[in-house]
Amino acid sequence: MSVWTVVAVLIVAATCLVFDKTHAFYKFSSVGGRYFSEGRYTSALPYLLAAYRTNPQDKTVTWKLVWTYQHLGREGEARRLLQEIDSKSPADPKESESLGDLAYSTKAYAMAQRYYERVLIKQPSTVVRKKYVDTLLAQKKYEDAINQMGILLSGSPNDPDLRFQHAQVIAATGDHERAVRELQALLDDGFTKKEAKIMLADELRALGHDEEAIKVYQGVTDEK
Repeated sequence: MSVWTVVAVLIVAATCLVFDKTHAFYKFSSVGGRYFSEGRYTSALPYLLAAYRTNPQDKTVTWKLVWTYQHLGREGEARRLLQEIDSKSPADPKESESLGDLAYSTKAYAMAQRYYERVLIKQPSTVVRKKYVDTLLAQKKYEDAINQMGILLSGSPNDPDLRFQHAQVIAATGDHERAVRELQALLDDGFTKKEAKIMLADELRALGHDEEAIKVYQGVTDEK
């Protein structure tokens, strides 16, 4: 057999292998994707896992597999897969934000913090910074959370949602008196979310101002 014949055979064999791999990936991802869209996560898992192993670069399959683990309560496996994704493309801001969201949903707060930091280093984002604050709070990193709220408020000092989040951060630190002042000022300025009123009542109660707290609770009840 000549050298060129051997080369031709190898090319044909390689082509067949690529075709078989592509065909298998399409089959696994198609079936797994259908089960996933139907919410049948137990059925989707083996197909999505097979598709991922066949082509770990496909982002659509990868994300579906992470969410499938999450829906099935298999948070450890979801986190490991997140780390694999991160090692492949750590620099993309949109992907880092998505990774942060998924990590936060699995209560992997330190991991979520790292992903959000990567986004903020590359591009300022109010939305991502607010999520970043939530990860800091979840880890009881109160001083860092307050500093981040300062950055947010410096750009939009009158934003009611940011002011409410700031009050939540202050309350989490245990400074109930300041939290009451900020919440009351926010409500006096026309903020209407019931969550803020309920939180004000909770903070008043934490200070031992039960009568005032009851009045606020009753006010919320009367609005229903």
